[in-house]
Amino acid sequence: MPLVYRILGPLEIARDSEPLVVSAAKERTLLVHLLLHANERVSVERLAGAIWEEQPPPSAPKLLQLYISNLRKVLGSAVIATVSGGYRIDVAAPELDSLGFRALLDEGRAARSRGHLRVASDALREALSLWRGTEVAGGGDDRNSAPLEELRLECVEERLTLLIELGNHDEALPELSALCAEQPLRERPRAQLMIALYRAGRQADALEVFRDARRTLDEQLGLEPGEELRSLERAILRHDPELVRPAPTSFSLPLPAPRTQLIGRERERTELRALVRRADVRLLSLVGAGGSGKTRLALALAADANGLFADGVALAELGAVRDPAFVAPAVAVALGVSERPGEPLGTTVAEAIADRDLLLVVDNFEQVIEAGPFLLELLGAAPRLTLVVTSRRVLHISGEQVFTVQPLPDDDAVALFLARAQAGDTARTLPPDALGDIREICRRLDGLPLAIELAAARARLLTPRQLLERLRRSVTVLASGPRDLPARQKTLRDTLAWSVALLGPDERQSLTNLSVFSGGCSLDAAAHVAGADLDRLATLVDHSLLHRDPAAEEPRFQMLETVREYAAEQLRDQRDGLRQEHAVYFTDLAERADLRGTDQQRWLERLDRERDNLRAALDFAAAIPDPGLELRLVSALWRFWWLRGELAEARSRLEQAIARGSGADPSLVAQACAGAAGIAWSQGDPGRAREFAHKGLGATAAGGDDVATLYCHTVLGLISRDEADFEGAREHLEQSASIAAALGREPDVHVAKMNLGSVAFDSGDYTTAVPLWQEVLAYHRARGAEEGTAIALLNLGLAALRLGHQEEAHHQFAEAEGLFDRLGFREYHVYALHGLAAVAAAERRGAEAARLLGRAARLLAETGSAAVAFDPALARDAEASARALLGDEGFATAFAASVRG
Repeated sequence: MPLVYRILGPLEIARDSEPLVVSAAKERTLLVHLLLHANERVSVERLAGAIWEEQPPPSAPKLLQLYISNLRKVLGSAVIATVSGGYRIDVAAPELDSLGFRALLDEGRAARSRGHLRVASDALREALSLWRGTEVAGGGDDRNSAPLEELRLECVEERLTLLIELGNHDEALPELSALCAEQPLRERPRAQLMIALYRAGRQADALEVFRDARRTLDEQLGLEPGEELRSLERAILRHDPELVRPAPTSFSLPLPAPRTQLIGRERERTELRALVRRADVRLLSLVGAGGSGKTRLALALAADANGLFADGVALAELGAVRDPAFVAPAVAVALGVSERPGEPLGTTVAEAIADRDLLLVVDNFEQVIEAGPFLLELLGAAPRLTLVVTSRRVLHISGEQVFTVQPLPDDDAVALFLARAQAGDTARTLPPDALGDIREICRRLDGLPLAIELAAARARLLTPRQLLERLRRSVTVLASGPRDLPARQKTLRDTLAWSVALLGPDERQSLTNLSVFSGGCSLDAAAHVAGADLDRLATLVDHSLLHRDPAAEEPRFQMLETVREYAAEQLRDQRDGLRQEHAVYFTDLAERADLRGTDQQRWLERLDRERDNLRAALDFAAAIPDPGLELRLVSALWRFWWLRGELAEARSRLEQAIARGSGADPSLVAQACAGAAGIAWSQGDPGRAREFAHKGLGATAAGGDDVATLYCHTVLGLISRDEADFEGAREHLEQSASIAAALGREPDVHVAKMNLGSVAFDSGDYTTAVPLWQEVLAYHRARGAEEGTAIALLNLGLAALRLGHQEEAHHQFAEAEGLFDRLGFREYHVYALHGLAAVAAAERRGAEAARLLGRAARLLAETGSAAVAFDPALARDAEASARALLGDEGFATAFAASVRG
């Protein structure tokens, strides 16, 4: 084992944790000097000067030889090398604390230069933890130790700067006060203390720090403070908004809870943590065979690294994504980024994270490898983004750092087997000879975690010896065979085949049928589509071929992608029929979803859970000759897409279905056209919206669909309103109201009244607009429909503001803001904040207006949305009024404090 040296404090030496003692003072000084210049030649003259300072004796060279000889007796003969004219000691960073300190300091500085403030702070904290005092071994008076002690002070100062930048003023203040007392002549800690006090709202205390620095420098050195400190004082006196910087915010995105404890992988986790902390590692690929544990290791890394990135960690799961075009939407959902009308979603995502210090894990990338350029786009746009990608194959894109996920070593494989075999039966004991059999089982399974888990599930019924005998008969890969990737993959397939063969015929069929689902399934879906009842599902869970989602409130089952692929291969001739049943089931589900009623939120969450299944159903429906199913499904989903801000996918799916459906049932075409018209209008494309609406009306004339007619007239009315054709708008919207009333569709009647109110308001007819909106509000309140209630309140708040009724406007905007916050309707939430800011500005509460505008700006930044205000002048006028009240500097301070949160 190598020696370990510690010189950042009293000298300590150890081998195998056993301390070694160098008792002679001059020999300790000699060793410390060599360690201060580790891995360099140190001349005899320099060593003599270090020991005897300016007066080395004539016998110094011989005495040095004696001291070196004594040190070699303690440390080992090969530790100190004799080189030309001097000596050298070779050590690595882990063996010498001063080298480790320098490496961590460099790591922290590199991380800070890249914007990874939390990574930098952790690295500097770890660097300082290596010091056991403030002086280098030997007293710190040697001129060669002074630079190292100066580096310690720089490290302290840089870490405190990071604490301030991260907004941790309370933690930084006591340390800064102590440092200023310890180093009264250093100006940098004084400046840091002034900034921290100012940002903590203690301006007077910050100015007192400057006055104390001026007195101290004058008394001890006869000098004035430097320009940096003087400039800082002036900035504090004038409340310079540059002194108030937003602290980093976090995405705070929850990671999925692991089903089971991760066994082993300590070495890999340590290596991966180190890799994601490196400034030169932006794209890290975890590559390995199916079943090798890539996803589980990536999740462990995400949990380990969560505190290293200021904006947190996010996970984009691509297990159910087959089309590279849907990678950007999956990443957007993972990051909570909303689509912007008229802009590619990839661009929106890139802009949303441009300034973020974020770790993004992208799981199962091998099936969408063509989306590699999108990853490069993200990395190019976001210099502080780190990507961790799991894949069965290397991506082969620029900057990729490949980490191969190897099989488990024998001991960890055995531990995994035991943990899974004893799950739910902790009292069970194994026979004395079981460990040898288990070790052989794990070797035959090539250490693949998934294969081991599948085998361990059988150990609840069979002894390890019986299990091994069956494996010998069933698994064809020999223990002495090749252990490259293809062989490991074959081992897994054979283990899957063996596990499936041991099921009963009903369970086998259920497993095969369940492979049709993407992203899991509910109990109801499993029964209706796959014919899997609760008993069969329980059996599959017991055999580790299916897993219940621990985070789901209602029973929901998921299949590992490797198992799903294998099971899907067994479908053969049944596949198309089963996919048809799957598509019909999810079309029926989408059509049942009531996205306008009191259960709107519950239905939105349910459709969110089934997003992958809905996409799979859409893909199947788009591939069969009859366009009817596709038209039904897109017509049922367009409002879901609209509410979730996924306009690009909605437009693409709707246009594709309409183009294929020229000969289909006219009522289905009309429904899709109505949806496409609404989506195009939301995207700011009135020309295409008008085309779709007229096409929909033509289809309804041919085949009759009153609901589609209603929606087409609604869109045409909104287009006319936006173009200031108020008469045309009223004509279309009154037609919508009449149709809705005839059909008994009261929610749509009140949508029409809401829109008629907006036409009246925009034309200056407030006396017509306000009663209409009040009627709509009363209707939605009575039903408990929060979306309609909030939108009506928003409109009434705007009317009250325009009429000069500020108190009424405030109450309406405030209630709307709370509802939109709970519903997760981000853009409407921003509108409500703008309304509250406008009220505050009108009441001359400039600071509150600035803070509300700052909150709105923070919400937009967090979601990546570019909301277009429902009254564009509202936010603009509120800001102008607040600036007039506060001045530009005061506005900037209040605004920035709220953006910071």
